[in-house]
Amino acid sequence: MTAGTRTGGGKTGRPRVARRDWIEAAYGELARAGERGVAITALAARLGVTKGSFYWHFRDRPELMRALLDRWAHERTDEMLGLALGSTADPRERLRRIQALGREVAPIDRAMRLWAQHEPAAEDAVRHADRALLGHIVACLEDLGFDAREARLRARLMLRVWAGGYLVPESESDPQERTLEILLAP
Repeated sequence: MTAGTRTGGGKTGRPRVARRDWIEAAYGELARAGERGVAITALAARLGVTKGSFYWHFRDRPELMRALLDRWAHERTDEMLGLALGSTADPRERLRRIQALGREVAPIDRAMRLWAQHEPAAEDAVRHADRALLGHIVACLEDLGFDAREARLRARLMLRVWAGGYLVPESESDPQERTLEILLAP
């Protein structure tokens, strides 16, 4: 059972799940199978509950999908960048951390970008998160001595490398590190 799940669901003996359990299960499915793979029946089976449990917490699938956008936006902006930037003042290290976290979240990032191609709310969420991420990258590059225009250009290139990195297989053991060094070269 997931965190927040309680057993003893009354007469049926089924577990009770919280709204956050549905969101986490759907989030995992979004990362695994994309937006179209998020199905209420499959999620209910995975959680060991009926579809009625879903409708106790959500009006409909679009409400769940909006909750996924909120969950992703929070993770992508607050949690991820907080972890990457929070404990070091060294801009190179912050960029390395952002890059490493980018590899960790690649499956959900890819799913969000594919979803954004046909859903305006997902497109807005991706655009907002990218803007926040670019702002942090630009600040790091400016701290390294790049002027504002050059920092914005390099930040966009870094984001494009990051977003495209999971679409183009690499043969080198750690091409991301080399890519970062190339993008940071004067």
